[in-house]
This record gives sequence, structure tokens and C-alpha cells, in this order.
Amino acid sequence: MSVWLPMYRAICKDMGYDEAEDHKAACLLADLLAGKSLRSVERVHPLFPQTVTVCGAGENLADELSSMKIEGYIVAADAATSVLTESGIVPNMIVTDLDGIVEEQIELNARGTAIFVHGHGDNMDAIRQYVPRFVEPVVGTCQCPVVPGVYNFGGFTDGDRAACICAALGARRILLAGFDFEKPSRKAGKGSEVKLRKLHWAKLVLEKLSLDGVRVSKAQGPDDIF
Repeated sequence: MSVWLPMYRAICKDMGYDEAEDHKAACLLADLLAGKSLRSVERVHPLFPQTVTVCGAGENLADELSSMKIEGYIVAADAATSVLTESGIVPNMIVTDLDGIVEEQIELNARGTAIFVHGHGDNMDAIRQYVPRFVEPVVGTCQCPVVPGVYNFGGFTDGDRAACICAALGARRILLAGFDFEKPSRKAGKGSEVKLRKLHWAKLVLEKLSLDGVRVSKAQGPDDIF
């Protein structure tokens, strides 16, 4: 936390985010989950594997999935969930801030997929709408100083936050699929310049994670270490 907060505040300054609004979202998430986060972490943590594959929502994910075989523990970063299921792959865990196809995430959660749902200043309406429909295991996360009942594992975008969560739960090797730091995926209402700045921060988070001793590499192609 002490390492993450200075980066978080630099991100807020760069992106124009309001820490007070992030805090409100964290409080809302804590109220709606009412103890589920702690129970869910206690359920997921002891069984968490050393190696995981984190699938980002880059437009290269579908191509990568068609040319590789993903096995083991699979983590989907929000919208990557849909690409995975279309390829016949059910993720073990989904990390979401609720701007993907949430109905699909709710269905998978009902079938046992763990959900790590993130609260920030811009998604409080979605939190109110969807969070009550998730069942355990469901864990609330925030990016601001922690509020009792939610966790701050570090991370900014769904993809790099998923890697941080996995590392905190015990993963020592993280394989990345569907990550493209130069060509952001198209998303309605969000300009490419803003998305590139987000990807810049996401890459810095992953670089910091690798410096902390977690092996972070691409799942396909050269074994690039961040």
C-alpha cells in the first residue's frame, strides 16, 4: 500500500481523477458487499496457484487465443471475459470495473468464477446496479486508501490490477495475453489519447511488479519481462 499510493496520486494528478470520489465508491462497495470480501479472499487465497495467465482486453486477444493453448488458472480483465467465452474458455477469475458485459460476468460468477469488482469515482451507478447480484466468491477492490471491507492490491486498469491481485494472492509467475500497450482497444466514449495514457501507467505498474520479484512475461512469443 505504501508503495502503491504515491503512484496512485501521480495517476490522479495526470488523469484528473478525484480521490474523494474514489473514496465514496469504495465506501459504497464496502456497504453493498457487507463482509463478503473477507470471506471470499479466505476462500480463494489458500488454493491460489503459483502460475496464472491474465487475459487483457486488447484487440490482439482473439488472435492470440486462436494460435495458442491456454491452460491452468485463467484470469479475465473485464471485457476479455467475452472473448474468452467465445473461444470456449471459462475464466477462473474476473477482474472488473463493470464496463464490460456484466450480465455475462454475473452468470459466470453464479457458476463459480471468482469476481474481483473495482470501485472508482466514475462507476458508482454500475456498482449500485450490479454488485448486489454477485455471489461469493466476490471481492471488492479500490485504488484509494483502503476502506474496511474492500481491498487495495494495487493496479490501475483492469489488466494490471488483475496481475497485482494475483501476485498478492501468491502467484509468482504471471503470463500476459491480450496486452498491447501501443494500440488501445476501441471503447465508446473514450479517446485514444486518454487510453494511451492509461496504458502507459498500466505498463509502469507491471514493471514495478516484476521488480518486486514476480515473473511477468508474455504468454506467446518472446519471453519479454516487464
